[in-house]
Amino acid sequence: MRSAWRRRRSFALALLALLSVLPALAAAAAPARICSVSLAGDEFLALLVPTDRVVCVSAWADDEATSNVRGFYPERVLRVTAHVEPVLGQRPDLVLAAPWNSGEFLAQVRRSGIPVHVMRPVADLDEMRAEIRDLGRLLGVPDEARALIERLDRRVAALRAVVARARGPKPRVLSFSHLVVAGENTSVDTLIGLAGGINAAREIGVSGHRKVSLEAIVALDPDVLLLGFEPGRAAGDVLAAYPPLAATRAAREGRVVLLAPRLLTTVTPHLVEGARRLAEALHPELAPIALDDGR
Repeated sequence: MRSAWRRRRSFALALLALLSVLPALAAAAAPARICSVSLAGDEFLALLVPTDRVVCVSAWADDEATSNVRGFYPERVLRVTAHVEPVLGQRPDLVLAAPWNSGEFLAQVRRSGIPVHVMRPVADLDEMRAEIRDLGRLLGVPDEARALIERLDRRVAALRAVVARARGPKPRVLSFSHLVVAGENTSVDTLIGLAGGINAAREIGVSGHRKVSLEAIVALDPDVLLLGFEPGRAAGDVLAAYPPLAATRAAREGRVVLLAPRLLTTVTPHLVEGARRLAEALHPELAPIALDDGR
């Protein structure tokens, strides 16, 4: 009887000892030399880990038009493209990639023995939250990931509360870039919905990003045209490049919105800032819209 009690006591003490060192073991196992090879990875890392754990980011990290982390990473962090030699030269213990990175490039990295995490495609907020949780576990920063999701949810709730006060029917918005429109199952669809609009591309059955004719866009006749061309380009220049668009309700009523590509195309929590700016354009009576920044 006493022997059994001693065994149970010894087991309990051993379990407590193991639990006490698990956080240290997890920290020790967390990657310390992370290399991101996509802009999405660059942005997620900036929100989750200190820069001293990052050895390389994508060459897009400093792009003025498309990056939300321009100027964030110090010069010592190498900027890389999809070439394996510079990546391997940084001796990373994790490569963070996106679904659109080259399969052959990632296979070469894996053959070198370096772990690769390919992030999931993110088209909605649930997928974004899931990726943040995955990264939190992988990078050893679950608390930071939880805090990031909480801040994301606060900002989304605040935006939805403001947009709910908008007057009139929801505007039909069409995202347009070089004859490619964004339908359902895209982050742009999520952005339009958060801003209090309806994605007009859904009306013609577009899923994902698809090229359509100008005639189809004119026939769709959206209330608002959402453009994401380079910064500084006027809406009039875009309409002049595609004269048939002048026949749309959006053009006739001057409801052509330019949104910086970095906010229109992001799949990270910066998407909420894009939705906030679009909401101000769609519902000017609600502007300015202030969101809880979590500080």
